[in-house]
Amino acid sequence: MARAKTGLFLPVLATAGLVAYFGVDTVVSAVTDAFDGSDPVLLEYDGHRLLVGRDGVTKAKQCSAQVALDTRQCGDVKVVVIDAARMPFIARNIQLAWGDGITSILTRNSAKQPTNRAAACGSFVPKHGGSCDEYAFATTDEGGSGARTEEVPLREQRCQGGAITAGYAKAKIGQGDSFLVVISNPDKVATGPFGGSDVAAERVEQCAL
Repeated sequence: MARAKTGLFLPVLATAGLVAYFGVDTVVSAVTDAFDGSDPVLLEYDGHRLLVGRDGVTKAKQCSAQVALDTRQCGDVKVVVIDAARMPFIARNIQLAWGDGITSILTRNSAKQPTNRAAACGSFVPKHGGSCDEYAFATTDEGGSGARTEEVPLREQRCQGGAITAGYAKAKIGQGDSFLVVISNPDKVATGPFGGSDVAAERVEQCAL
């Protein structure tokens, strides 16, 4: 058994099939939870690691982690990156949402943002001076009443706004375009809920990734 630093216990997948698919130089390892068919998957390529939702693994297989991070394009899919070093609690909420079966492949629809935000967070009451975070994002068709919500530091919420806006621009994601959400620096995902302390390794306001 291998333990992921996110706090999840994950058995190592048999890598022979993945190596045959990607080639030895590309795939180093992939770990996943074999007991829950919706748990996220940790992929490692040449020392670069990404956490992806299980439904996005086929898309993520189209390129290396470095290509996804550098170009925000992986084969035929556009990519939005959430950096857990800057947003550990938001990354945690996304990871848990994927585990709940919420898709990692979203469709941009910024016109729905106010309605989605109100539906997901309208009655949310922060307990530790933070802010309501929702996944799927409010700027997507998948956001709204079915989103998973969790309290996060207000700084992370501001950082995420800049990251998503910049991510849309960098990947040239227009209205109606689908894209894959991935988490970089997965070892920095918060291991527990927000209790009032901002624990990010990189504390950046309004970050653009």
